[in-house]
Amino acid sequence: MCAAHHVTDWAVGGPTDLNNLTLACDHCHALVNNSRDGWKTIVMGQDSPHPGRCGWIAPKHIDPTQTPQISERHHVAEQLAARIESSCREWGSRVA
Repeated sequence: MCAAHHVTDWAVGGPTDLNNLTLACDHCHALVNNSRDGWKTIVMGQDSPHPGRCGWIAPKHIDPTQTPQISERHHVAEQLAARIESSCREWGSRVA
């Protein structure tokens, strides 16, 4: 069960288009708000290892640096590809 989350909030002019939407479970979606304990979201910049993806920023009491983090939950294909590549490297070293 996922909700479409506006990275730039719709209430402040964020468009409802694929470049400004990300998936979030209902629980996590409810945590994004402008309170002291609320999570924030941003679109990661071109200088990021994940340009264009949604960065999740924890409240200061969780992460004092408020460094944006990428959630890999909705990128299963990339996780699977990385594990396959890792296994191939491991098998390659066994064969050699």
